[in-house]
Amino acid sequence: MKRIITVLIYITACLTSHLIVCDNCCQINSRQLPYYKLTKSNARSNQLILSRTTVQNVNECRKFASMKKALAFNYGLENYRRDWNIGIQNISKVTRKTCQALECPEIYNFTTIVDDKNYKYYSMYPSFMPIGSRFTLACVPKTGIFVYSNINLNYSQAQTACQKINASLAHIISEERTNGLAKHISLNTPTFVGLSTRNNEKIWQNEFGEALLCFNYRAWGKGQPSHTKGCVSLVQPVKLEPDPFWKVVPCDTELTFICEILPIYRHSYN
Repeated sequence: MKRIITVLIYITACLTSHLIVCDNCCQINSRQLPYYKLTKSNARSNQLILSRTTVQNVNECRKFASMKKALAFNYGLENYRRDWNIGIQNISKVTRKTCQALECPEIYNFTTIVDDKNYKYYSMYPSFMPIGSRFTLACVPKTGIFVYSNINLNYSQAQTACQKINASLAHIISEERTNGLAKHISLNTPTFVGLSTRNNEKIWQNEFGEALLCFNYRAWGKGQPSHTKGCVSLVQPVKLEPDPFWKVVPCDTELTFICEILPIYRHSYN
């Protein structure tokens, strides 16, 4: 009888844990998407254009930019010259509303913005990012804006340092993110990112409380995870070795770290 009760308790615990994880996964799918906010009028950004198209209005441009994973876009009017001959040459001008989906937003005090009365510039990110001298700002195309620390801190201290600049330790659970972020760190130098089991024993989760179980992607290095509890670092191996990988380290280890600047969300800008 005791054995049956023990088995029932175990099954109940497993089901409860599974339901909690499923609930967290559902929250990921329902999370609000970032919002493109009008940042500058009578101007356009010269950041690299991912794709362009003609649109009917700015909301259609927003949808197009989102589909292309653009972090910003230019929306404006362009004049197209149309020539044809019917006995004599005729020239007409056609005005179209144009949407330019941009790979990255303006992050260096609008240094690539140009005046253009026919355009407006929209971005997912704040126009001013006060990061201070301890960080280096970088854009990972189609992914986000990140800041890389110039100092070593333990995991808790790194979390606090990110929060002070309105950021969080970087979410890395995708191939785009892992590979993109690794390009900006030193070779063979573990760097803290936002994945740990500190607050939820044996459940790896990011800084938003989202369980690793909710995602299909993994980038564990050989023999990793080496422990069921700890904090995750990102490692960029030397050339001729495998792709960037995740490595578990003790949370009190002092390492450099990567913060992620949070984008703008619609509920803040009606």
